[in-house]
Amino acid sequence: MMELDISPSIRTPRLYVRPWHEGDLASLHKIMSNQSVHTYTEEAPWTEDKARAVLDWFHSNKSGWKWKAGYFNCPLILTDCHTLIGRVGLNPYGEDDAIAEIEWTICEEHWHQGYATEIGKAILEYGFREGGFSSIIGFTAIRNMSARQVMKKIGMEHIGDREQHNRKLSIFQIKRSQ
Repeated sequence: MMELDISPSIRTPRLYVRPWHEGDLASLHKIMSNQSVHTYTEEAPWTEDKARAVLDWFHSNKSGWKWKAGYFNCPLILTDCHTLIGRVGLNPYGEDDAIAEIEWTICEEHWHQGYATEIGKAILEYGFREGGFSSIIGFTAIRNMSARQVMKKIGMEHIGDREQHNRKLSIFQIKRSQ
């Protein structure tokens, strides 16, 4: 069985992250093939081949992107039933190793239950405590009001808007408390 041997220690009362397993392919594909999940990403829904390629990339590049302690991409799991409901991570952002980018994607049937806010707070805490990042950035489509609201709820500040790859994005940031 394929398994990443790098896993951040992130757990909340309802959620946790763990390494990717080969058995995650069907769940990853189900989530990422849903058009609603891509409403604001302008990315096409994933085929099973794309899900397989991404899962293979996670496995073969577990320390890719010059990853250092603190960077990760893992499945998001419900604690009570151990069901994979999304993917979350901290990714490199720009050239500054002290800054990370937060990301989350949650299965549509689990939207509006507070999961993004709950795991978002835990990821920020992990990023500052374990990753040692001085700042964490998040961005979303300007019109994605739900993601914008989550970023505000987890303590991120809207620092501006910009166009990137022909998409209008809102940028949020939180800095480590001194």
